[in-house]
Amino acid sequence: MSTSFAIVGAGKVGTALARLLGRAGYEFVGAASRTIESAQRACEFAGCGEATTRAADVTLRSALVFLTVPDDAIAAVSDALAAEGAFRPGSVVAHCGGALPSTVLEGARGCGAHVGSLHPMQSFATPEQAVRILPGSCCCVEGDPDAVPVLEAAARALGGHVLTIATEDKALYHAAGCVASGYTVALQNAALKLNAAAGIGREDALKIMLPLLRGTLENVERVGIPQCLTGPIARGDVETVRRHVEAIRAEVPELLPLYKVMGREAVEVALAKGTLSDQAAERLRALLK
Repeated sequence: MSTSFAIVGAGKVGTALARLLGRAGYEFVGAASRTIESAQRACEFAGCGEATTRAADVTLRSALVFLTVPDDAIAAVSDALAAEGAFRPGSVVAHCGGALPSTVLEGARGCGAHVGSLHPMQSFATPEQAVRILPGSCCCVEGDPDAVPVLEAAARALGGHVLTIATEDKALYHAAGCVASGYTVALQNAALKLNAAAGIGREDALKIMLPLLRGTLENVERVGIPQCLTGPIARGDVETVRRHVEAIRAEVPELLPLYKVMGREAVEVALAKGTLSDQAAERLRALLK
């Protein structure tokens, strides 16, 4: 018998889960949302399921319920649905928030449900993109002992690589993802500003940056960190870094703290790679204080 499931919240992640788990043989009972239109869109995307604005219509018929609402609303939605008796005893109730632990679902647990979280470590712009790139991504699972195996099975059905961590480590895990993804975007924006200060327009700057970024990611995958580090810090080229600092201070001073803090981290990577002498490392640290 297939596992029945429902989503509460019909955004990008919930809508993608509905289609992917349905394709994997799970029984999609339906979607609940604040507006019937968004619930209907999720069911149409999944190809089946009941659309409703009353969560209990679908949650009480489901063995697995995903609360795919914004992170700040997860606890409140769990408590509100618990007060309505919308969770059935013995079911698994999970959220998909990255930084939040499963313990925010205390309301659902009070109804006799087993609680957990399943977070795909991926950046989704649309449900269509999520369906395409979620398979192969890491899915982090944590929660009650009876919830974790159910969520691990769901993660595998999604095509994800399953990672189980301790509940108390969710915030650090999610911070790592923000650094890897969101901060990469912020760094590219900083690079655009530096190019602009050099008189290079956005279109030309992207032509410079995007192949470089792709090559860097390929090297991270191919040879790993620290071996993939290149550039003046990896070579111990102190004078080049000094010229960088002086130019940024003169033209784009607001970016100097960012350049320095990332430079100090690069020094540690270069030392681990073995291409940077202790003497050069000390000179660079002094320059990047």
